[in-house]
Amino acid sequence: MAKFALISDPHITVPNPETGWMLREPVPNEPTMYAHSVELLEQAIAEINAIPEIDFVVCAGDLTKDSEPYNHDCVRELLSRFRAPVFCVPGNHDQPRPPQLRPPELLDPSVRPLRTEELPWLYRDFGFQQGDILAFSCDPTPDVHLVGLCSAKPNDDRGYIPPQTLAWLEHDLSHQRDPERHTIVLLHHSIVEHVPNERIDPTFSWFHVENSDALKSVLQRHRVKITLSGHLHIQDIKQEAGLYNIVTASLAGYPHAYRVFSLEGNELHVESRRLESIPSIPNLQEYSRAYTSETFVQIIAQSLQKPPFELSETQALETAKRLRDWWPTIAEGDERFSYAAEELGSAALAAYVNSFTDSDPPDNDCVLVL
Repeated sequence: MAKFALISDPHITVPNPETGWMLREPVPNEPTMYAHSVELLEQAIAEINAIPEIDFVVCAGDLTKDSEPYNHDCVRELLSRFRAPVFCVPGNHDQPRPPQLRPPELLDPSVRPLRTEELPWLYRDFGFQQGDILAFSCDPTPDVHLVGLCSAKPNDDRGYIPPQTLAWLEHDLSHQRDPERHTIVLLHHSIVEHVPNERIDPTFSWFHVENSDALKSVLQRHRVKITLSGHLHIQDIKQEAGLYNIVTASLAGYPHAYRVFSLEGNELHVESRRLESIPSIPNLQEYSRAYTSETFVQIIAQSLQKPPFELSETQALETAKRLRDWWPTIAEGDERFSYAAEELGSAALAAYVNSFTDSDPPDNDCVLVL
């Protein structure tokens, strides 16, 4: 039996210790609570440290705001406070961001962001063992083989696993011959679709590993059943041909969730927990849901003015207000939608938003048979 916790996307943001520069909130069209990121991770650490018999903790990327060296220093110090060993992978925010992805005014002008290839040495106490490959593997318990993969594509928010990493993975998994040991693969981007048309819809394709078919081929050939991801900032579990991809929400955004797993034989028991409060925001869930809803009114209104719906600015804003709870509900997991065409003024739009209704398995508390 193994018991472990999963956190993701802490997006640690602190002031530059030399200049005092720090990202100002709110960030347009982004509900991530950067200014509270340290408090949120500290609360998660306190809660997970209080759980008996946790064998290890994994973090599925986006460790920092935008790969600032001082934010990497801070997150490493915070992760070291876990009582159990911690293993982490970088995300798309843990590398330099080009202007088309991150406007310069949102970046610290006085520092050079760390590149992905610089991180293995920096995170050598959190899984990485060598600097020439952006991956690692270890056996944190006798019945778990853990693999960490860097899925961040340079100068892009999309995911990609380079050929040399796929070759390394093939070699690593070919040496795992214990039928009683489960392999768990940790990466930032999703490899199974969690929202409709995730792989091809430009709105969501940047959440996915571009060459996911090649990665899944390796994993399925070696009978891997469990993969853990972040990036989407939602609670969701999907299964494809016996391979589970378990996505966990951001600690720095609603619903501020993390997961606790118990691996018992061929069953993975999944429990989801939420941070309910932090010192600066005692009513965290209520506050954050409202903050996220208001942010997504603007995001949805902008999207509705583009094809295929092409609503006027006024129509788009009014419709978006009716959909203010849509994305927060998706983020919570286990979502069910039944918007009426009359309510949204469009049968096509109602069909689209309702298509995000969740399918099995459950997203939060469940038992997955491996």
